[in-house]
Amino acid sequence: MSDGIHGHGTTLAIGAATIGNITSISGPSQARDSIDISTMDSSAKWREFIPGMLDAGEVTFDVNYDATAGETADDLQAAIDDDPADITITLPDTSTFVCSGVVTGVGFAIPFDDKVTQSVTIKLTGAPTFTDVA
Repeated sequence: MSDGIHGHGTTLAIGAATIGNITSISGPSQARDSIDISTMDSSAKWREFIPGMLDAGEVTFDVNYDATAGETADDLQAAIDDDPADITITLPDTSTFVCSGVVTGVGFAIPFDDKVTQSVTIKLTGAPTFTDVA
């Protein structure tokens, strides 16, 4: 039998504020640089590489717009004005991804025939921690 979980029930917190009305989350998208160490002596003209710096990447998410006092829109505006904060993504199986991050973008989509949404981008900084289900 195949294993897997669905995303319903996943939460995302920026510092102490758990963001409500999330409709989708993408990321984190971790990456590692490669450093070209090729020389004129490289074997058979093949480039050679060593691992470089790690990048925790970005997290993006979309939310239904909610301008009620003290709700999602207020939390997002406060987050873009703040210094780096802990970003915690908790999956429905209770596994977590935690990293420090900076909100680098908050945008709106305002269609004439659908719901108003906000899209948020967080640039992660430093080493992330992933904790499996106990």
